[in-house]
Parts: sequence; structure tokens; C-alpha cells
Amino acid sequence: MKYFILTTLLMSINYLQADCSDLDSTDCLQWAEYCEWNESTEECQEIGGGGGGDIVYGPFEVSSISQTDGMRDGPLYADATLYYPENMDTMMTSIVLGPGWGGDGIYMSEWAYYFSSHGFIATTIDYNDPIDESHQQRAEAMLDLIETIKLENIRNESPVYNRIDTNKFAAVGYSLSGGVAQLVAMLDSTLDAAIALNPTIIVEDCDGCADYQYCICLLPEHLNHNVPTLIIAGENEIDELPSYDGLLGADQYFNTPESTTKMLYEIAGGGHSSAENPFNNNIQSKTLNWLKFNLMDSTSVCINLLQAPTDASLFLTTLDCVNTIAYDINEDGLVDNADFIMLLTMVVNESQTELADINYDLHTDIYDLLLLSDHIHHTF
Repeated sequence: MKYFILTTLLMSINYLQADCSDLDSTDCLQWAEYCEWNESTEECQEIGGGGGGDIVYGPFEVSSISQTDGMRDGPLYADATLYYPENMDTMMTSIVLGPGWGGDGIYMSEWAYYFSSHGFIATTIDYNDPIDESHQQRAEAMLDLIETIKLENIRNESPVYNRIDTNKFAAVGYSLSGGVAQLVAMLDSTLDAAIALNPTIIVEDCDGCADYQYCICLLPEHLNHNVPTLIIAGENEIDELPSYDGLLGADQYFNTPESTTKMLYEIAGGGHSSAENPFNNNIQSKTLNWLKFNLMDSTSVCINLLQAPTDASLFLTTLDCVNTIAYDINEDGLVDNADFIMLLTMVVNESQTELADINYDLHTDIYDLLLLSDHIHHTF
């Protein structure tokens, strides 16, 4: 009976895994609360949500590979597609992306393409059983996919051979997989970041949740991790998903430790699909900068992260930019001659990294050296 209830809960949001654009005119009318038929374009389109805007792609062209191209066939997931930026001349950090309940990796392809165009490797996952697998099983599947990505770095035939930073990973998920991203952080504390988009979560704990129906609840010990976590939720999700009361984005934020770097961006008027795709410029900015800050060590975006989006009904964070050390090129917690020597080496070798671009002119050159030299001189 318990598993019937769990399946019923999940099925209540199944329709949200398909875009309105996937529906014909009849089905569009069936979901009139969320979709509307455009007579001019003869297409079904979404109404409401978290705002509009075009996707602002990055400077890189994007290509992709899958298991048919030689990637490892991981036992804990069915398939995966790895998107990567072409002509990236520095080591690349990686993101794994999970879809909502019942969906395959294709549902996260817009996100993957967007992130890859900005210099990340982004890999979507097809779960072995997208309907019946638990959050825990999906979290283990994401970790298995991370192992596959690491192997691409040593597979000679891979287009990303010897180009992957195998120590920098983030987990991103929509809906059910948003909650899964949090559990990935629980399973692997070395994860560098998590992003939960309109997350839902189901934790079965018959010890801590004995007083709750079907032993399902959310407690602080369920999300007791130190992985920097961005949560984007919709203000009105509870209206669509009343069965998930206590298990949605804001609930997850408040149950994540205060000592963890975390952020909640709640979209005014947003529903459960308000962050499903990167069509909202504010969502694009927050997610991209969260990954740049945590995976690319881009301290320059920290102040932007602290700015509340114009369409936020609630914006909370424990992010602290004050303790971010500027000029610390070698990231040893100090700013000294060792940083100058490292920056000098970068300039000589024409290495272009955002961390070394002190004056933010998109170049690492003599002007950055002068600024660092002046800073060290006045410090000592």
C-alpha cells in the first residue's frame, strides 16, 4: 500500500515532465490551467511561470557524445549524453543533470546545452527506471555517471580526452531530481555544488518520521551536508502539489544547515515548471554564476549572486562574499609573492583564467601583474 501511495504522489506531477509545446490542441485544453493554445502559431504554449527571456548562450559551440560513441555503460543508469564546449583551451569542470519523474535525459538537454556553451561539460542521465526508482537509487546513479565522466578523461578516443578536471563536479536536477541532487551531496561530500530546480523530495524514515503518514517527512538530518546548494522554486508550487507540503524547495532550504553555503530563489507567481528550462534570464544568471563561483573559482561573480532577482517573492542566502579572498591566485588563503610568481608564469605562458584576470578585462596580462604587485606592496 505504501508504494502505491508513493507512486500516486509521483504520478500527480507526471504531466509536468512534458512541455506544453509537446501537446496537441486537445491535450492543451485538458491542461488549461497551465497551457494555452496559440491560434497564430498553432502551438500549445505555457502560461504563468517565472518570467520570460531568450537563452543567452555562451561563446562556445557545443557537441555531444553518448554510449554509442564509446562512453562507459554504467550499471546504475540506462544511458547518458555528454555535452561539451568545442575549442575550450583550459581544463573543464563537469555537471550531471537529472530529469523529473518519468522523464529521460532529453528533458534536461536545454540546460546541458546552455551550460556547455559557457564552458562546462554537462551530462544528462537516463535512469534505469524513471518511474519506480527511489531518490536514493537515482542519487547513486548520478554518482555512477560521475565515474563515467572521469573515465572519459583517460579514454583516448574521447573528444574530451585529457581535458576534464576530475576533481570538480556539480549535480543539477529538476523536480524529483532536484531532491536527488541534495541526496547526492549527502552521499558525496566532495561534490562542489548542487542546484535544485523546483525540487521535490521523498525521504522514507520510519524512525525520524514515525509520526508521519507512510514514514515520509523532511528533517534537518536528511539534508545534513556542506555542499553549496542553490534552490530555485516557484511561489505557487504548493497549489499544484499539495501532497508535497513540507517537501518542496523552501522546505529543503530551511532543512539544509545554516553552516552550508545555500541560496533560495523563489519565483513570484511561479509554478512547478517555473525553472524546468533556462528561459528565464534571472534563472540563467543565478545558475550560471553559482557554477562559475563553485566550479571555476570565479570570485568576481559573488556580488552578482547576492543581488535579489527582480521576480523573486523570497530570496535568502548564507553566501558570504566578504570572506572571498581577492588576488589569491594559488588559492592557499594568502596573498603574497607566491601569487605574483604564479601570475607571472600564467602571463608568460599566455594562460587565460578568470581567477587571474584581476582587472576583469578578459585577458591575463601585464596589467594584472601591476595590480597584484601594487596590492602586495601596500599590504606588506
